[in-house]
Amino acid sequence: MKKITLATLIGLVLTGCGGGGGDDSTAPQPPVETKPQLVMGTIDRIDPVNNEITVNGMPYQVNDVEYANKPLADGIALLQPQMMVELTALTKSNVTVSIEPTMVGEITAISPDRSTFIVNGVTLNFPIDTSIELNNWVMVSSLPVVTELGLGYKVLSVIKIEKDDFGNRYELEGRLTNLNEVDQTFKIGASTLVNFSNAANLGDIECGNDRQGIQCLTNADKQWVEVSGEMQGGIFMADEVEIDSDDAEGQEVEIEGIITDINSDKTKFTLNARNQFSINHQTKIEYNDQYVDKSMLAIGSFIEVEALNGVAQEIELDSDDSNVSGFREFEKKGILENITATSFTVNGFKIDIDSQIIIDNNEKLVDLDGFRVEVEGVIIGNRYVAREIERD
Repeated sequence: MKKITLATLIGLVLTGCGGGGGDDSTAPQPPVETKPQLVMGTIDRIDPVNNEITVNGMPYQVNDVEYANKPLADGIALLQPQMMVELTALTKSNVTVSIEPTMVGEITAISPDRSTFIVNGVTLNFPIDTSIELNNWVMVSSLPVVTELGLGYKVLSVIKIEKDDFGNRYELEGRLTNLNEVDQTFKIGASTLVNFSNAANLGDIECGNDRQGIQCLTNADKQWVEVSGEMQGGIFMADEVEIDSDDAEGQEVEIEGIITDINSDKTKFTLNARNQFSINHQTKIEYNDQYVDKSMLAIGSFIEVEALNGVAQEIELDSDDSNVSGFREFEKKGILENITATSFTVNGFKIDIDSQIIIDNNEKLVDLDGFRVEVEGVIIGNRYVAREIERD
């Protein structure tokens, strides 16, 4: 499908309206091809001869390449297919490519069948290339997806790198949980413990575009964060923490990813756990070259969205992989009661438990009997299974 952005349509209107000046030419003027101000997606193809990459099906000529806000001397030579990138489209043929991996670090374990491996304390499922060995440095690109254990990762690529090319820095993205302001720690997901004491002391905790120190983490629970620093003894020692949330206001964007949350009337959704968009009656939704109803959208849908000022103009559902997750998340608040070995209730609603449950402040389930709580979990078949409980 050929996409025409809003800026193109504006150009067509202005061309047709005329201007009243001295130009009396009646010849129609071709519209100027434009691209969104911000593009996020994976690299489909690289053409080093013409210094060009294709992202989300569109070709872009590369002006420069950067990682962690620093230019990379080797530029396009460091790019590889399926890398997650962000493009700032200065002009049609002049873009800045920012490499945006989910993880950068050392592989500390590989399963015998090479289907799983561990980077920065996170176990990932992805068949890695035989050229990648234990203790190699890799760059992992992935998208957030609801799994049986909660919000996890759909790995898109695992690329072997020379750490010197990327600043010798570990990087990790994920959902922030278990914030402890006293110890200055939190977890990413349920696995990696992050110590942010150095980041707090340096003021290098970023909320949006402002560096606000530890106070900005207070309301960041369950948000998607990005940390950089160094792994030490199984703990990620962060020297910089960024609350990675974007409502896409004030710009035209094109982003591919996975819906990680959507409201009941399907007028608002979150893409990749951090990009928030609204849907109105003018939003076009396409699937298999046909326009469809918004009822097709669900948590786990793999989509490409074009939006202006946070409002989705066009959504394209991936025809090959329209839903990459068989799971949804849930949240319940109320009085916890009726505790058994396998379940409890919240305001009479039954919720199952298993070995993956996390209770804040190291409390026991029996300690919460009769108290008001907030429960988050995943829906597995017809079962609502708790993943985290905290006093509300």
